[in-house]
Amino acid sequence: MIAVLWMLVLLSIVAAALSLETRSSTRVARNMAENAAARAAADAGVQRALLDLESVATGDKAKFRADGTVYDWQFANAKVRISVRDEAGKIDLNQAPEPLMVALFTSVGVDPAKAQALADAIADFRDPDNLRRLSGAELSDYRDAGLNWGPKNAPFQAVEELQQVFGMTPELYSRVAPDLTVYSVATTLPMAADQRMSGLLRKAGITTQSPPSSPGLAFSIRAEAKSPNGGVFVREAIVQPNPDRPIPWILSWRQGAPKT
Repeated sequence: MIAVLWMLVLLSIVAAALSLETRSSTRVARNMAENAAARAAADAGVQRALLDLESVATGDKAKFRADGTVYDWQFANAKVRISVRDEAGKIDLNQAPEPLMVALFTSVGVDPAKAQALADAIADFRDPDNLRRLSGAELSDYRDAGLNWGPKNAPFQAVEELQQVFGMTPELYSRVAPDLTVYSVATTLPMAADQRMSGLLRKAGITTQSPPSSPGLAFSIRAEAKSPNGGVFVREAIVQPNPDRPIPWILSWRQGAPKT
């Protein structure tokens, strides 16, 4: 009788464990499905913005302003927030003068001395020589700080490389990255596409540029999608429209982070 009771207890424990495992697996599967739906909606949001850019390239009027304005768009059951920004309205990491970089860093709360050091370190990172600027950093500074890399001594190929610059922190990078690009190409200085960039140019003592009369060469697109049951996915892309081909050049395609 005792053996039968123990057997019943063991069977009950096994049944409870199987039930718990089934519920956990169901939750995991549901979350995966929600995330997949959000991802598909975010990708669709980027494609929607691409269609708008392609229509501009062929002479039609744009529906999305390329100044970072956020637009709400419904895709199936998901809500998508889409923004487009002309890369010509950003600061080019490879061409920006140091006073403009100093103005950018001080605008996000960095003290002037630290901002100058970061601007000098960026210039040292991208220039081909090993001559250290007054507040900059060359290979010996990276080694003394225990870092196993040094300045690239070559142009930035992606904004993400800024994270390797001496003195840069993840928090500071996340605050300045939206204003930076390596794809402006058309001009040494950013075009004054919005009030913030105009203010940075004035703060740096640089004459404000006139807004471009035609679309730029490259655009950044951000699409943040939320599924009905809480799945969230952010797609960020940098694209170059081409009126001579149906598909634009994709310069960058990555998963982004939701804005808090």
